[in-house]
Amino acid sequence: MTTTVAPQPQEIQRKQPPRWTRAVAIPLAEFGKSLDDPDLGQWFEGFAARNSDMAEYEISNTGHLLIREPTGSPGSVYEVGLAGDLLVWADRNGGIIFGSTSCFVLPDGSHFCPDASWLREERRHEIMLPENLPFPHIVPDFVAEIKSPSNTRAELTSKINLFLEYGTKLAWYIDGETRTVIKFRPGQEPETLNDPEYIDGDDDVLPGFRFAVRERIFDLFADAD
Repeated sequence: MTTTVAPQPQEIQRKQPPRWTRAVAIPLAEFGKSLDDPDLGQWFEGFAARNSDMAEYEISNTGHLLIREPTGSPGSVYEVGLAGDLLVWADRNGGIIFGSTSCFVLPDGSHFCPDASWLREERRHEIMLPENLPFPHIVPDFVAEIKSPSNTRAELTSKINLFLEYGTKLAWYIDGETRTVIKFRPGQEPETLNDPEYIDGDDDVLPGFRFAVRERIFDLFADAD
């Protein structure tokens, strides 16, 4: 008689991990919170810290807690590549670079974390003001979003437009799947670049900065198949 050994539950879970197609949005009201609560930042900090190993979190301008799976590969590689190149540029030109874990509180109470962002040198002192700890009530001068499977184009461009509304001077949307870049500037029509080799920073925001988007994102894993 042959005895069949049933697989352990944890083995099944490893073979069939859950896949999220977009963020889960839960109304803040379900937590007894709203965008205008004075302690929203403190509550959000605690919630994110207690659950940091499970997901990534933002608070939308519609008053929802957004929960999405942590950025895996290759998205995290793309984010580090962009932030790293920005850091090299900032070492020569000044300013502060933020990565994808940096959360900014916008004037409407939303909490958003761009994949990469930059604050000009003259605003460096703002980071350590008491009201800007731990989450800065600051609108960066530059933000960038790299589309991942848990994002939609509409979601990310809506976030970008919100940053522009509150003072961001330049924003990039990068989609590795369609090999498309959209550059956003306040008061101007977005500029779409199809399969560009580089993205140049505007002279009045990131003078001299050039990101090799084809090498760093579009073709980085082209030989992996």
